[in-house]
Amino acid sequence: MMTRLERDSAIIAKEESGAAWAIEGDKFEERVLARVRAEQSLLAPAPDQDRLGQVETIAFLRGKTSQNVATQLGLEQGPSFRAELDLPDNILINRSYADLVFRDARPDGTVFRIVDIKATRNSTPFHKTQVAFYARLLQGMLADLGVDAKVDPTGAVWHIRNGTRIIDGLTEPALFPLKPYLRLVDEFLRRDVPRIAAKRVSAGFDETFFHIYFKCEQCDYLGHCRKSIEHADPAADDVSAVPGVSHEGKLALRARGLRTVGQLAAAAGIGANGPTSWSLQRRSDTIIARAGAILAGEVRRLPDVMSYLMPPRIDRAFYLLADHDAVEENLVTLAYTRRGGEPQSIVRVIDRSSGEAERQALLDVFGGLINDLADVDAHNTAADSDDQIQAHIFIYEPAEAKAIQAAIGRHLNDPLIRSGLLHAVRLFPPDDVVPEPEFKGAHHLPATAVRSVIEQLYALPSKVSYDLRQVSESLYRAGRIDTAYQPTGPFRRDFSSLLAMDVIRSLREGRRDAIRAEQVELDVRERLEATADLVDWLTHENAAAAQPFLRLNKQPFRFQSTLNPLNAADLDLLHAYELLDSRSALLETLVRLAQPARVRQQRSECLAGLTLESEGRHPDGRRWLRFSIPPESRDAEISPDDIGLILTDDDPDLRLNPAIWRALEIRFNYGDYGSLFVSMSAKQYDSSMMASLRRKTGLKGWCIDKTHRDINGPRIQNYLLKLGSGSQP
Repeated sequence: MMTRLERDSAIIAKEESGAAWAIEGDKFEERVLARVRAEQSLLAPAPDQDRLGQVETIAFLRGKTSQNVATQLGLEQGPSFRAELDLPDNILINRSYADLVFRDARPDGTVFRIVDIKATRNSTPFHKTQVAFYARLLQGMLADLGVDAKVDPTGAVWHIRNGTRIIDGLTEPALFPLKPYLRLVDEFLRRDVPRIAAKRVSAGFDETFFHIYFKCEQCDYLGHCRKSIEHADPAADDVSAVPGVSHEGKLALRARGLRTVGQLAAAAGIGANGPTSWSLQRRSDTIIARAGAILAGEVRRLPDVMSYLMPPRIDRAFYLLADHDAVEENLVTLAYTRRGGEPQSIVRVIDRSSGEAERQALLDVFGGLINDLADVDAHNTAADSDDQIQAHIFIYEPAEAKAIQAAIGRHLNDPLIRSGLLHAVRLFPPDDVVPEPEFKGAHHLPATAVRSVIEQLYALPSKVSYDLRQVSESLYRAGRIDTAYQPTGPFRRDFSSLLAMDVIRSLREGRRDAIRAEQVELDVRERLEATADLVDWLTHENAAAAQPFLRLNKQPFRFQSTLNPLNAADLDLLHAYELLDSRSALLETLVRLAQPARVRQQRSECLAGLTLESEGRHPDGRRWLRFSIPPESRDAEISPDDIGLILTDDDPDLRLNPAIWRALEIRFNYGDYGSLFVSMSAKQYDSSMMASLRRKTGLKGWCIDKTHRDINGPRIQNYLLKLGSGSQP
């Protein structure tokens, strides 16, 4: 809505942040248009022009051109568009240009089809909404010109065809109905645009709403918005600085009068009453704690939080790292290092986009990892129980595991990948391979994303995200680790430590001032070392804690070789899926129960803060206990019909120990006036565990939680095993 002149007069800082993405997008669009031009006559701008003029646009819409497809057609507002949306006089919509518009002569009349070209692998709701906006402008222009035609109710986004490279210029159409997206466009123009236009923007003054998050790295105006989170006094920083605050969450915070880090840090809490969002309500304690850490410049443990994502003891740690080229859809780096035992590192920088180079990198890196795991497996096979080695695999970002998984999937047709790296397929199975239950269950997680563990357990003075650079720098400044990952130049990103697209394109395109493979390798090694330092710090913190917080109790490492996911019988697959489903559900439950009672309560997952008011005996000898329910627990999504409910004092040694859940299991019914009645057998009531809980649990100290109770899983597994053995079930 602002003209370039208005924007420039406001002195808004602009940097060419997303240049690499924009360049690749323009190149892809040029290749696609060349293919269209080769198939049919294309109305396009003159060689010295970027856009079609309005004379050409109107001629095309009136059917006065020999071409039936046009690119960069100028779509502009007119009386019909403005009347349809009831736009006030002070709001003007700038001219927009569609990538492709087809003019089709059909039996029922002329129909215009709109296509947007995107150098992405998938179409997004944002892309579809953009097409809908073009459609609404086009409908208005046709009405104003009196053209007897309509806009096709189906829009299209042409994105990069799966299995091809961006340089091929091959597209895959994503068709979608325009109607729901037109509603979004209309609602935005009618409701939001007048509100946005009412904001004042001038030199040194900006009232517009903004929110900073990790994708803002691609925006040319990040430098302008970033000033709001770089005050000398962090108390004045915008709440966007707090990692985990979403766009909707910031709107809710502003509605509560919480606009700065200082105000958020001082908040007593963010309940369900008043403006809120789903994510804000579920993470309010964590977000407030993170604001406090930024304000104080301190590293703080989140109280009472446990993690089931990482084991407490690691004798042999293996670290993996991967960078993904989103343009070419392949890996640009793959690396591995080991701590514990003799040090070893393997780093592969794939400086040319090549399937063969990626395949060889997988063989090199995973070959080294599997050899090291085989050594651990051999040791644990022969060693006594008290001499077993605990081994675990780490990455920093969850996105790195997804990149590795996808890379393995791209090479499953290769015999060496299928056979020689079978264990790699088990560790990181692609979507089309049966997951290995032994590595997917609670005892053998394939890898831990270190970032996820730190996000669960700590509040740090990091802004916007918990990327490796900011996390390691925060811990280094606090004296918790000896060195930090401190990249410089193009390797330094605002909110991520993965390779930037500018670095990847420079490396692979061999420009005159190109990034060299040696520079990338050095950066990769520094990231691996920083990740290993963070794991060492976490394990030392856990060992020194009065109550350990790393709760993943793994068995000593052994290879699972009873199931080959690439060559399995049908019963093997059914058994694997059933075992995977059961163990995944158990792990999901443990991760949920690892949160403090207040967090579980905020998420409506726990009847917390219960007070034991009275107790007695039923005629049949069973015991009853009457509890009062605090108001904040009365909307908990826990029903008397649920199975696997346990009653505890919120001691993590009770709620996180599946072996004793049955001893704590109860049934209950809701009573009147905010109360509930728990029922249990006399034997359970008199047990030493329950007697201890009754004796030591005070006011508002009781909790009822839902655990995982798998009734049918073991029966199905036994049935499948008997079928496989040939015996009668």
